[in-house]
Amino acid sequence: MSHPKQTPQVLNQPFNRKLSFVICFLLMVLSSVLNARAQTHPGMDGFQLPPKAKGDYYFSQGKFKEALEIYKSILPDEADPGPIFRGMVKAWNAMGALDEAKKYLSAYRQSHENSSAVWYALGYLHYLKGDNQKAEKLFKRATELDPDNGLAWNSWAASLAEGKHFQQAAEKVRIAILTNPKELMFFANLKKIYEQMGNGQRFEAEYNDSVKGGPLAWGYGKTLARSLRQKSFGDYAKGNKAGAIAGFEKILDIHREIDDVKGQVPILFSLGLLHEESGNAQKSQDFFRQVLSINPDHIQAKEKIKPMN
Repeated sequence: MSHPKQTPQVLNQPFNRKLSFVICFLLMVLSSVLNARAQTHPGMDGFQLPPKAKGDYYFSQGKFKEALEIYKSILPDEADPGPIFRGMVKAWNAMGALDEAKKYLSAYRQSHENSSAVWYALGYLHYLKGDNQKAEKLFKRATELDPDNGLAWNSWAASLAEGKHFQQAAEKVRIAILTNPKELMFFANLKKIYEQMGNGQRFEAEYNDSVKGGPLAWGYGKTLARSLRQKSFGDYAKGNKAGAIAGFEKILDIHREIDDVKGQVPILFSLGLLHEESGNAQKSQDFFRQVLSINPDHIQAKEKIKPMN
């Protein structure tokens, strides 16, 4: 797969073809994210991230101390402090400062004894330290204080899975999913637990047999699509373009089933690129036009469209 400005000689190099399709896909997804959230770059003139997102951005850039200070500054005003605490513990962990984290969280708990979030945070801290037994007791207390603390249920499940208590782990993460059906981390954890149980097809089977069309379809579908995307990239890297096309077609079906219209755009464009490389001009043009029917301003698709005779 080539960039429009690359030469035919580059197209004939297998290594570059394999890289270019994946790179093109990733750049297009990144472009979509940036267009949808133009404010994602702190310091960009005229744009500001919400504080939590700004902390997450700094964390992703390895600026853990800056991220931690932002999380601390917004903690008092957060109606749902669980994600803030999670970010804080992750930052402390990245800095090798879990002892500092324990002091801070323990002091916070003294004045917020009934805060489910801080009990969860202490549990997450012990989980990261490898003290799963202590962590699970803290997660249990967090869920007693707030049965809707999905982060606590999910981390409890992860800890149980590490101890090979897979059935209990699956039960806990299913509760997490019910508390927040839009949190993809919970669905990914359930899929991973099924794989650890030696039943890797169970997640997809649940989606097809009982979840499709229901309130959990979005989370199951998005998680399946991500997994299939990685497999399709792998097929493409091995030279199996037919397998990659079949994989992306399946991903497209899932996005349509869960009514994720925006999510269809990068998949449709990828199918256009794959068919273009396979020499099927008619199909490739059809997919590029489908992209434009959803997003008429899609620059890459516009560049690919050829005048109809």
